[in-house]
Amino acid sequence: MKMGSTDLFEAISHHLRVEILKALAEKPMRFANLKRRLRINSSGHLDFHLKKLDGLITLDENGNYAITEKGYSALQATDVLSKYGWQRRAYIINLIACIAMNALGVYAHFQTWLYIILPASLAWMVFYSYWTFVKRRVRLRK
Repeated sequence: MKMGSTDLFEAISHHLRVEILKALAEKPMRFANLKRRLRINSSGHLDFHLKKLDGLITLDENGNYAITEKGYSALQATDVLSKYGWQRRAYIINLIACIAMNALGVYAHFQTWLYIILPASLAWMVFYSYWTFVKRRVRLRK
C-alpha cells in the first residue's frame, strides 16, 4: 500500500498508535503480548488501531507484529513534532487570540461582547483546554 502524507499523519494522529509503534520498535510482538503490554482490554480496539497502521507495521513470518522502515520514519516524525511542542504553542496562540478578541469586544460593543463573544470564547477555551490536556495529554511544561 502506498502511503501519502495525509495517510501517514492519520495513522500517527492517535496516541495509542504511537505507543504501538514505540513498543514494536523495541521488539516484534504477538497480538496478545502487544495487547497486554499496552494494557488494552478490547481486542477489537487494538485491531482497529493496528489496521490504521497498515504500511507502518507488518506481520513477520512468525506471526509477530513488527515495525517497518516507514514505521520507524513515522516514529521519528512524532519525536520531532513533540520536541517542537506545536500543540503547546497552538494552545498558547488560542489563549492569546481569545484574550485579544475579548479585549477588543469590550471596547467595541459591550453588549455584544457580554452576550455573544464572552460566552462563545469561554466555551471554546473550556473545550480546547479539555481537548489539549485530557484527550491529547499535552503538558505546558516538558
